[in-house]
Amino acid sequence: MLPALTTTRRYRPPRRALLGALAFALTAAGAASSLSSSPTVERPASLAEVLRPASWAMTIPTAWLVAPAPRLRSGDALDILAVHPGDRAFTVPVAYAVTVLSSDERALVVEVDQDDAIALANARGGGMLLVTLLRSTR
Repeated sequence: MLPALTTTRRYRPPRRALLGALAFALTAAGAASSLSSSPTVERPASLAEVLRPASWAMTIPTAWLVAPAPRLRSGDALDILAVHPGDRAFTVPVAYAVTVLSSDERALVVEVDQDDAIALANARGGGMLLVTLLRSTR
């Protein structure tokens, strides 16, 4: 003979059922209130939203620099010179008043216009190294 596959309903005292229902209701109410009262998290502005019209963000690796960049913060203004090393060394200014967007030990991200971007790319393509000059705010 096979055992029965149906089970009988277990007896549960009414007060235990009431406590279980109350606990469930309080848990559900607490979860709903925590979801509705949680502050909305604002996403940080993307780099494209920070740029001015008709400008681009350009990354300059620190390997392209003759010397380490000075301690920079977002919003600082730089002038950039290109240096051609060798027997007939010369220096050419390539970008004026570019704005720093971010800076770390690996790269420098600057906001440039079309002319500055072309001048920086041509200087680097010609084998020149770059020198950054921090502009004074006073």
